[in-house]
Amino acid sequence: MAAVRAPWPRWEFVQNGNHIKFINRGPLGELQEEFEAGGPEYIAIDGRKQQITCKSFWEGETLITEKCGPQGPFREERRFDPNGELHFVLRSLEPSHGGASWGRTFVRRPS
Repeated sequence: MAAVRAPWPRWEFVQNGNHIKFINRGPLGELQEEFEAGGPEYIAIDGRKQQITCKSFWEGETLITEKCGPQGPFREERRFDPNGELHFVLRSLEPSHGGASWGRTFVRRPS
């Protein structure tokens, strides 16, 4: 029941050219991911304290991050639409999952 009342995590996104920093603030603490799109592979720590090997790059206007961790390979896609909404899609790259995906649109909060 407590999980139902817990607030959604709050995401912050800072970009300077290809240098990107995501900050996720939620009820269980803060997660940060900082990387260079088009740069080298890096290691991120997820909410379960698992090490995830990552590689980020651009496909047109979409930021792609391919990740591989204990649950297998997956791909994150992030893009902003003309209204400033962030579209996020998570896709499994595991062939046995048949291309399963999940997505969400984030609306910018007024400052």
